[in-house]
Amino acid sequence: MEVHAWHLLAAKTSDTSNQPGSERVMALRDLTEQLIERFPFLKQVLGDRPEIELPAFGVSLAFHLAILTVLGTIGLAAHQEAQNAQIQADMVDTALPEFHRIEIQELNTDPSTPLARAEAASTAPVIGASMGNPVVLAAAAAPLASASGAPAAISAKVDVRRPTDLPLPAMASTLGDIVEIKGNGAEHVGDVEGAIDRIAIEMVRRLERGRTLVVWAFDSSGSLQVERERLSKHIDGIYAHIRELDRDKLAADGGLLTMVVAFGEGRKAMLNEPTADPATVTSAIGEVPLDTTGVESTFQTVGEIVTKWGKYKDDKGNSYQTVVIVVTDEIGDDEPLLEDAIARATKAKVPIYVLGSAAMFGRLDGRMNYTDPKTKHTFYNVPVRQGPESVSLEQIRLPFWYDGPQYDFLDAGFGPYALSRMAGATGGIYFVTRMGAGNISFDPNAMREYRPDWTSRQRYESDLSKHPLRQAVLAAANITHANKLPNQPALVFPPVDGPEFKDTMKDNQALAARTEYTVDEALGPITAAVKSRDRETSRRWQAHFDLIRGRLLAVKIRCREYNWAC
Repeated sequence: MEVHAWHLLAAKTSDTSNQPGSERVMALRDLTEQLIERFPFLKQVLGDRPEIELPAFGVSLAFHLAILTVLGTIGLAAHQEAQNAQIQADMVDTALPEFHRIEIQELNTDPSTPLARAEAASTAPVIGASMGNPVVLAAAAAPLASASGAPAAISAKVDVRRPTDLPLPAMASTLGDIVEIKGNGAEHVGDVEGAIDRIAIEMVRRLERGRTLVVWAFDSSGSLQVERERLSKHIDGIYAHIRELDRDKLAADGGLLTMVVAFGEGRKAMLNEPTADPATVTSAIGEVPLDTTGVESTFQTVGEIVTKWGKYKDDKGNSYQTVVIVVTDEIGDDEPLLEDAIARATKAKVPIYVLGSAAMFGRLDGRMNYTDPKTKHTFYNVPVRQGPESVSLEQIRLPFWYDGPQYDFLDAGFGPYALSRMAGATGGIYFVTRMGAGNISFDPNAMREYRPDWTSRQRYESDLSKHPLRQAVLAAANITHANKLPNQPALVFPPVDGPEFKDTMKDNQALAARTEYTVDEALGPITAAVKSRDRETSRRWQAHFDLIRGRLLAVKIRCREYNWAC
């Protein structure tokens, strides 16, 4: 329908209002005939001869009713058209064939490489990171490409909430099929034996770029003695794999040299000069002395290695590219030297690889059993500095009441912050080679989108001022770590009529009250930041906030219930 026609008819109707009665009727009759001629359906509304059978008032009334009817029809049609346009504008194309490329920075695979099967990664229980009720999509997704190039079969029904919830390819059966993410900071390879193939692959890739010097830096503390012995037994396997993968014989004639360095409080080169003989390397690793000081100068050692061997040349004047592999089970006691070590390695283009344990989730210290090599006496639950996986402690520390101590020590799924940052910033990889004995761990694939911020401490702290939710999370974490709450109040009391009952009741209610006080204090910044939750762009910080808020509220309820029961 043409809008300008209705404007013309409305104008004509307005003009009749000032005419005499008979002239007004004539004008209305002419107008009505024009209207019927343009819209024939009005004839049924007004009759065959509206100008004769109806008085002027009736003609005017019917005419205006007709106009209102037509305008209403036009309005309904326009509304429907606008609604359709809006629905069309909101349609989203859900065909995303590139899902399997999300977060993969660099893919290096060679499915034709014959490699031995990897050792089993870990028997520790695994917690999936997907939470909530997923939406079941009945449509089949495009097949994801496996690391070996073959399409992975996917069920017709897939539980999906976010792109990273899509099922990922299973752990490769051979380490040659592993997806390598440069600078990722964490790659799970099982125990030391499981890292052998990965190290061999990395060394062959370096050899393809030129002559290579590998410097092994071994933590000489007693806690790592067992791992050193295991690795020394398998070092021949690493070089055997290198020879197997080195089809162009790049390692021959001094193409691949090795140096061994031991470090604790000090540093010691275990060889007079780099060697091409694997047997000499194995012997040097076995002779790493035991350091009893308990001090580990990890980053100072890396800096000195880069300074001394970063631009190495042999007696014939051949230049070598250097790779450093640090083997340790702790972070190190000289973390202030982290950025200096990174700067030196970056300038010399020396990648730092680390074989170490997983960080502790949300806490600084882990626990391990240590057997004294001299007395053969075993010490259990010895504190070891294994965390956190982030710059600061980003999780609260509250006691788990009643059958919950197993959650005190969780593997974070990533390496410790300082070592992971050093590996990632220099182009290396942190190999998670040992999982905590009995510790619950997280699925590494599911944890991908919850990766910590491995930036410098200075930048990390600078970014906090722009994110209220992150400030609230750290404030709550600091409150709970500073207060060092007791484990839990008792559930068993002396007889009511006994002399100890009143004091026991008083002491335990005081424990519950102290816990509730700390919980309320930590809930302050969390509650104030609730409105900022959905504006936070990091999935990791959102998850931190949700977990902290949930735990604080749950413990608060438990304290109230305990006092009520008392």
